[in-house]
Amino acid sequence: MPDLATQFIQTIPDRDHLAVFAARLRNWLIADLADNAAFTESRAKALLRVSNSVDDATLHDFGRLMEQETAVRLSLHYLLEVSGLAENSEVAALAATSAQSSSENRQSSIEWLSLATAVFAWKSEYPLHQLDPASPPDTYSPAGLVVKQTAHFLRQQVQRSATERDKLGRQLAYTTATSGTPTLDTMPPTGEIPPLPPYFRPPIPVNYPEVARNTVRIDEDEQRDVPGTAVTRSAPLTITEDDLHQEPLPNNVTRMPSIRITQDQVTRPTTPTPPPPASRVVTPGGPDSSTNFSDNVRTSFGRKEPMAATKLRVIVQEYPDGPGLYGLQVRVTCKGIKSYVAGTTNREGNFLCELPVRIHSGLTYDVDVTWPREMNNEIERKSVTLNADRTEFRLPFYRSLSPEGKG
Repeated sequence: MPDLATQFIQTIPDRDHLAVFAARLRNWLIADLADNAAFTESRAKALLRVSNSVDDATLHDFGRLMEQETAVRLSLHYLLEVSGLAENSEVAALAATSAQSSSENRQSSIEWLSLATAVFAWKSEYPLHQLDPASPPDTYSPAGLVVKQTAHFLRQQVQRSATERDKLGRQLAYTTATSGTPTLDTMPPTGEIPPLPPYFRPPIPVNYPEVARNTVRIDEDEQRDVPGTAVTRSAPLTITEDDLHQEPLPNNVTRMPSIRITQDQVTRPTTPTPPPPASRVVTPGGPDSSTNFSDNVRTSFGRKEPMAATKLRVIVQEYPDGPGLYGLQVRVTCKGIKSYVAGTTNREGNFLCELPVRIHSGLTYDVDVTWPREMNNEIERKSVTLNADRTEFRLPFYRSLSPEGKG
């Protein structure tokens, strides 16, 4: 809901009526504050110039701006709202009478300087007859604050942007809806009332299914003989052998004999299979890696000294720190033992086997590596003594000592 100051400005139709309201408001304020002394426009202008509150350029811009109706509405609205004059009943009467004034009482111009000074003096309850340009007031005195507020009002109206002025002007524009009680001319025309129908229409009856008015009750002892509903039982359905007899097959269909399984088909022959001959070659990593060769070594060398186990890793490469040779034959033998351990190198050129050794004196093994056919298919042998103090021994085989000399 708009405030009182907005309502007063909206009830005044045009600029001429606004000028009448401003003149009557100025005269009412001077009569109330000046104690029957004259407070003219020139005196207010001289007071502002002597106190150095505004300059001539600001006064000139303000005078040109007040030629617009929108600026006049904004200025009057600001003075009524800031000073609290909108809540005064006499000011409300002035606004109402000014809106209904005739053309004979209209004013040509508004004396803004004296009006604004009188408004702020009324707000501060300061008498106007004590404002004398001959003795300018101090800046922070009550009279100086009245002059300062008047100058601030002038600068504020001049510095306001055109966009803001248009926006506020639309809110304060004259509206007929707020101009007092509506008359018969302003009230909207009423439409024609339709005539009543010549007959009475009774309400349409409605049957609600959830309300059962005629309830059906069934007596369990009651028996009803409904004609034509007698039940007759036919003979029971039976299946005989004749119904199951199959018709003879056509000539082009041959029935296969039944499948029978005899005892001789189930029983297997009991002829014993001779065991395969024991192999003397032990492949490392297999399930029999510690059977023949390890048992023979432990039997031969473990009589006088306890035995332990260690690992031997054979490394076969073309040259030191070079690529490993894959699939080369490696055989490990021991002097006095007929069996041996044999296998091939993996993709990294390694061959790993676990061998028994004596705990105190160790044991010497011979390692044979068969080089491939492109390397003259030679067999190179190295002997290595394994001890129980290490868990793994490494034995390298190189075809050449440098990459330049390979092949």
